[in-house]
Amino acid sequence: MATRETQNLIIDTAIDLFNEYGSRAVSTNRIADECELSRGNLHYHFRTKEEIIQAIFQRIDKEMEQDWYQDHKHPSMEYMYFMFSRQIELIWRYRFFYRELNGLLQNDARLKVLFMDNRKRRVREVELFFEQMVKAELVVEPQAPVTMASLLEITWLISDQWLPHLDLHDKVLDEESIADGYQLILQVFEHYFTPAARRQQSRLLTTRLTRRGRP
Repeated sequence: MATRETQNLIIDTAIDLFNEYGSRAVSTNRIADECELSRGNLHYHFRTKEEIIQAIFQRIDKEMEQDWYQDHKHPSMEYMYFMFSRQIELIWRYRFFYRELNGLLQNDARLKVLFMDNRKRRVREVELFFEQMVKAELVVEPQAPVTMASLLEITWLISDQWLPHLDLHDKVLDEESIADGYQLILQVFEHYFTPAARRQQSRLLTTRLTRRGRP
């Protein structure tokens, strides 16, 4: 098996095991066994479990690099919903990482550097998106003491914690629970939406309800 194929096998297997059992409960030996690899072979590619988790986050980062940095080109209420649902779906695919986020970052300095670099770039892209929403006359620029940065920080907190919130209340991640999380985002910006934004949101809500009601 080629090196890249072996590394992908290890990463894919680790994601599945970590998602099901949590990263603390899964050893590199167990990952090797699930991959049907010798333990020496696995350690040739990844010396530690921390290196595997770093590789998993690099995959997350690569997913975002594909098209997440073009969001500012699509200022609309529909796209704003798409951005939130896309984020939550990514968090679900790598749910162990976001469930254990604080502990993982505290225990791995390199992982924290990778994560903070990614977060800095994502925050800037979201700032650009809302700058375009203001230019499109869908959002009114907040006035001090409220700032756009403070509003966006609240939305990041909601996005990061929405899956743990669903876990805590034994709720499943589905279209309805994603929409519930998005409603919180809307409440953050409610005061700053223009009439045009409210009309777009009304059409979007009508479309979603119509789709949900189909047999």
